[in-house]
Amino acid sequence: MTKGKIVCYSATYTMSGNPEFFERSQRLGVELENRPAERLVITGMAALTSLGNTQQTLEGFNTGKSGTKEFDVKNFAVRIAAPVEFNPEAHFSRKEMRGRSPLNAMAVVIAREAMEKAGLLGEDGKLRKDIDRRQMGSWVAAAFGSVHHIIDVHNQIHEKDEAGNENPLVNSSRISPRKGLEIFPEELNGQVAIDLGISGWGGSSVEACATGLSNIVEAARIVKGGQAKIAIAGGLEDILSAYPEVGIGMFAAMRSVLSTRNNEPEKASRPFDKDRDGFVLGAGGGVVIIEALDHALERKAPILAEVLGFNKSMDGFDPTNLYKEVVASTILKALYNEKTKEFYEVDSIFAHATSTTQGDLVEAELLKMVFGDNLKNIPIAAIKSNIGHLAGGAGAVNVIAAINALRSGKIPHILNLENPGPEFEGLNLVRGKPLEKDINTALVLAYGFGGHNAVMLLGRY
Repeated sequence: MTKGKIVCYSATYTMSGNPEFFERSQRLGVELENRPAERLVITGMAALTSLGNTQQTLEGFNTGKSGTKEFDVKNFAVRIAAPVEFNPEAHFSRKEMRGRSPLNAMAVVIAREAMEKAGLLGEDGKLRKDIDRRQMGSWVAAAFGSVHHIIDVHNQIHEKDEAGNENPLVNSSRISPRKGLEIFPEELNGQVAIDLGISGWGGSSVEACATGLSNIVEAARIVKGGQAKIAIAGGLEDILSAYPEVGIGMFAAMRSVLSTRNNEPEKASRPFDKDRDGFVLGAGGGVVIIEALDHALERKAPILAEVLGFNKSMDGFDPTNLYKEVVASTILKALYNEKTKEFYEVDSIFAHATSTTQGDLVEAELLKMVFGDNLKNIPIAAIKSNIGHLAGGAGAVNVIAAINALRSGKIPHILNLENPGPEFEGLNLVRGKPLEKDINTALVLAYGFGGHNAVMLLGRY
């Protein structure tokens, strides 16, 4: 390359730039330089869980309700779950559902509610016309997605006629050309952007059970860096509405992963209890709106909380066990304020806490590594005791629960924590009833199989 010149294909431009590019950029309204955000806030949120819609879910956390119930799929070991009630036909016509999975419909409905609460939704159900769609990103994903449609196609190909004969060649010609669209992991985020009219920097961070929080962290990173001014982010999951025996069967086969307390469904999910025996598979999820503070103030948006810090990491250690030192380091980085060169105070912790024997133990150990003796002064919540484990939706709903605690002054108590295990001595586990306490910060944690970790510190605004 010649110094002072950039060679691009057959054309040569000086470093001073091609004026035609500037003219075209101006004509298209392109913002050529990113303006990093000084502060980030959350201006909208919505959830759907086994407890119900957003309001019902938050009320359930505040009053100690459980969404676990009998859910018999003829599995020899597990006959309980925390399913979500969602009917796509109540929100979309049959035509609108073509090429759209029920999970996708759920994502759009939750996202639209969060947009409406943030004051971003126009009368047409899309992003308001006065908001630059290119300045709004989208980060919504699921860990499993709609892969059950592969089973649908397999069954269709091998469908038998009235005489009991299979004709795969004929049957395969009847497969809907749109069916393939429904199994792509990025289908959720893509359709959310299409339905809501969003064109900014987006993606799908699929990271097992850390997916929901991981997407929120990615959205925060994009807005912080100035690639967008607003972003919708979160995660959701539902492997209980179609072929639930497959999802439950896979996890039940792993032993000690799913709870087998079938005779007491509501008592099955019991994080940090000495008699915990695994998590309850749940469904649902949540999304939040992350926005640059100056942009939110300019449009007089409701501000629910502030994003103070965030971080992600990979363990590179084990498919299912946490690498304590790595996660502890990830948390400390999220708590460090680079401006003041000090660490933020943590007033509450919303733990990942799946209710598995090993998972809860290691999480407790790494928290002790971070906070030491001060851990006894920090209340710890574990909402999987209420709604089960939502896989890709878990971290997102945990964020929403934390925001609710910051705003309401109520930290949800851990259901079924009758006898905390001796290994949890020194942890301030919220039990018995919600803890009424004004808090300024809430630390949210999420981990996923494969060694995925996501952390976010939220503050009261």
